[in-house]
Amino acid sequence: MDSLTQMVLGAACGEAVLGRKIGNKAMIWGAVGGTIPDLDVMSNAFMDGLDALMFHRGPMHSLLFAALAPFPLAWLVMKFYDAGWYNLKSYRRVGFISALVFFLLVGFALQTAFLLFAGKAGLVWLPLILFSLFLIIRRMRKDYLGRDQEFPQASYKDWVLLFFFSIFTHPILDAFTTFGTQLYWPFSNTRVSLSTISIADPIYTLPFLFSVVLCGFYPRGARERRFAVWTGIAVSTLYISATGITKMRVNDVFRESLKRENVRSDQMITVPTIFNNLLWYGIARQDSNYYCGYYSILDPKPEVLHFMQVPKGQELGGSPQAVKVANQLEWFSDGFCNVVARSHDTLQWNDLRFGSLNFRFDRPEDFVFHFDLLQRDSNLIFLPERKRPATTEDQMQRFWRRAFGSPE
Repeated sequence: MDSLTQMVLGAACGEAVLGRKIGNKAMIWGAVGGTIPDLDVMSNAFMDGLDALMFHRGPMHSLLFAALAPFPLAWLVMKFYDAGWYNLKSYRRVGFISALVFFLLVGFALQTAFLLFAGKAGLVWLPLILFSLFLIIRRMRKDYLGRDQEFPQASYKDWVLLFFFSIFTHPILDAFTTFGTQLYWPFSNTRVSLSTISIADPIYTLPFLFSVVLCGFYPRGARERRFAVWTGIAVSTLYISATGITKMRVNDVFRESLKRENVRSDQMITVPTIFNNLLWYGIARQDSNYYCGYYSILDPKPEVLHFMQVPKGQELGGSPQAVKVANQLEWFSDGFCNVVARSHDTLQWNDLRFGSLNFRFDRPEDFVFHFDLLQRDSNLIFLPERKRPATTEDQMQRFWRRAFGSPE
C-alpha cells in the first residue's frame, strides 16, 4: 500500500511491542521498520526501468527478508544509542525538522484526499487538520527539543521483535493489494496478490493514523495508550477481513453477469478501484479479448450492467531481447495486459488490472497503468517514465457517483 499507511502500520507494531518500555521512540522506530521494504525503489538509481519494476516488491518484500533483517537493524540501533548521538542538540534539531516536514506532508496528503472525495467541500476539514498539526508540533517541540532524551531500556531481543513485526506486516499488507508481492522469494517468484483492498484506501488508513497519533499524547504505560493502539490494530484488521468478504460477493456477481452474457473465459479477476472498497472492476480473459466491467456494492441490482470488449492488441516479440521484455511484462501483470500502437515506432503496454478512471478503454490515455515501448529494429526499449492520465474534477465526481451506486 502507500508509504503513509505502511509507516502507520509499522508505528503501531512498534508501539504494541515496545511502547510500554520506551514510549514514543517505539513508534518512530516502528515507522522506520515499516518503511524499509519500500527502499527497494532505490533500485531505479542503478537498474534500468524494467528491471527496477520487476525488483520492486521482490526480495525486500519477502518473508525471508523479514526474518533476517531485524537482527542487524537491532544491532545498529543499539550501537546508535550507545554512542549517545541521540542527545546531541544538532541531531535533535535535524530530527525535529524532519518530523515537522513529515507531518506537514501528511497534512497535505489528508487535505488532498478530502478534496478528491468531496471536491471543494473537503476544505471544511482544513481547520481541523491545521489545529491537529499545531498540537502535534507543539508536543514534539516540548518533549523532543525542550528536554534531554532518556536512554531506551530495551534489550537486543526487544529491538529484534520490534523490527520483525514492523517489517513482516509490510509485505503481508501489500499482498492484499493488486500490485502483488513476492512473499516466497527466493524459493518462488510468484507474486501473491489477493486484490481485496486498493493500494490507497483512506478508510483503512485514517482511523489507524488517528489511533497512532493519539498514543503519542499519553505517557508510556498509560491504559489509554494501549487501548488506542490496539483499537487501531483491531479496526484495521476487521476492515481488511471485511474487504475479503466483499470480494467473495463481488466475484459471484461478476461470474453470474458473465454467464448472462454467454461469456466464457480462461480466467477472471476482480479488483477494488482506487481510494475505496465500494466500486469494483472485473476482467475476464479470452484468447484475443478481455471483457471488462464495473460493479458497485451499492448498485440497485447485484449485476454488471455493461461489459466492454478490450482487444489484446499487438503481440510483443522479435529478437530474444524483445521476447524477454514481453515475458517480464506478462509475468508482472499476471497475464492481464494488452498493447496498443502510439506511433509508427512506439507501443503502449497497459496493465489492465488497474482499469480506467473514466470507465472506458477507447484511447491510449484511458488506461491508468501503462508504459511506452520503443521499437528499434527487432528490439524493444522500455521507457520508465510513465505518463499518468490527466484527472479532472468532473471526472472524479463522476467516479464517486459511480462508486456510490449511480449509473455510468
